[in-house]
Amino acid sequence: MNKNIFSPKGTINQSLFIIYYILLMAIALMVVVYKNNLNSLYFMWPLLLVKFLILFNYKKRILDIIGNLPLAIILAFLLTFDAEGLAACQLIKDPQTQMITFFAAALFILFVQPAIISVIPSGKVKK
Repeated sequence: MNKNIFSPKGTINQSLFIIYYILLMAIALMVVVYKNNLNSLYFMWPLLLVKFLILFNYKKRILDIIGNLPLAIILAFLLTFDAEGLAACQLIKDPQTQMITFFAAALFILFVQPAIISVIPSGKVKK
């Protein structure tokens, strides 16, 4: 098993995917908390770097599941940068519905989506 998330060779198992995801999100949260009182540009660049690391983590896991590199890259990109769509919740007129929709979507993106990816078995499971 190749544990390097940047390499297209090898596989990443379910537990290693979720460990990498939790570590990368913890790094992102530390950066946001530490740099919160500075200009937003100072914490957006490290956060973007962490997003790209999460992208490679998703790509490696999806490649292990489906075995198709171009499709794995496209799906990883969609799953990594879907949180930016949370801004669409501001289009809802009712403030209470807007807040409920935002938090429900955020919980799905941060917790449920990686959990689903981590529990899908590998495509090359030997019985």
